[in-house]
Amino acid sequence: MALPDAIMRVDPADPWGDTINPPPCVFKEYCPKTGYLLTLPFETNCPMPEAFVSDNSYLDNLLKPVLNAMAPKSESEPEPSTPPNPTENGAPTEGGGKKEKKEKAKKEKAAAPVEAGDPKMEAFDKAELKIGEVIEVVLVENSDKLYCCQVQVGPDEVKQVITGLQKHVPVDELLHKKVVVILNLKVAKLAGQTSEAMIMATEHADESAPDGKKVMLLGAPQGAAVGERVFLEGGSPSEGCPKTLKTHFWDTVKAGLRVVGGKGTFDGKPLVVASGPITGHAGVTDGAEIK
Repeated sequence: MALPDAIMRVDPADPWGDTINPPPCVFKEYCPKTGYLLTLPFETNCPMPEAFVSDNSYLDNLLKPVLNAMAPKSESEPEPSTPPNPTENGAPTEGGGKKEKKEKAKKEKAAAPVEAGDPKMEAFDKAELKIGEVIEVVLVENSDKLYCCQVQVGPDEVKQVITGLQKHVPVDELLHKKVVVILNLKVAKLAGQTSEAMIMATEHADESAPDGKKVMLLGAPQGAAVGERVFLEGGSPSEGCPKTLKTHFWDTVKAGLRVVGGKGTFDGKPLVVASGPITGHAGVTDGAEIK
């Protein structure tokens, strides 16, 4: 079909053409090669000459891959061969056997149940219990319960501890005493003073004692070193601890700390350091809490 040579102002197929009033310099003209309606002077060539052709070649090229895929295969065209199974007709080849064993091992590993650790032991391992030495004891102003202690917990490390031992342990029994401390509790403020750790002590009911409870220090064995980690008998000190022990872990640890047979224990297992067990003070009741 011959393309018209006429120059026009708007596209004749545009239903809104009669509402358009382009400037005098803008007009429409068919591309003599493709039939595409050019907008002059902005378009001087068809932007997609391969698409605007007078036959179906452009569409044919687009559909060719689809048609080829759907076409039935020739009887003379060979079917793609299937790689031989290395395990068929005899023993597997070395490569195939190794691959099969690896796949089998992966499946067995995935199917095997994962043994969950004891949550109590996991919590205990996160608690940074160490041997410290009290090097200074001061009464907290305006308090009849609190001491402000400086406790050495390492060769060059001293922690300030605010402890409620004033009614229960005289200064001379606390000063220069080796004690068990927990170091990774959240730093607290007591009576306006910063407390960076906690001295562990036993507690049991006693009507003759202040506040109806007997509170005594835990005993460190002779030869225990300042900064030495407390662990469970039969085990070893855990490597590393979180900077701050989460409350639910500490609650689990506290619930399992008791004096049994004169020894400090967790979940029935004795607390120890390299030189021996952590002990309760003479006269402490069996089953007394450690807190």
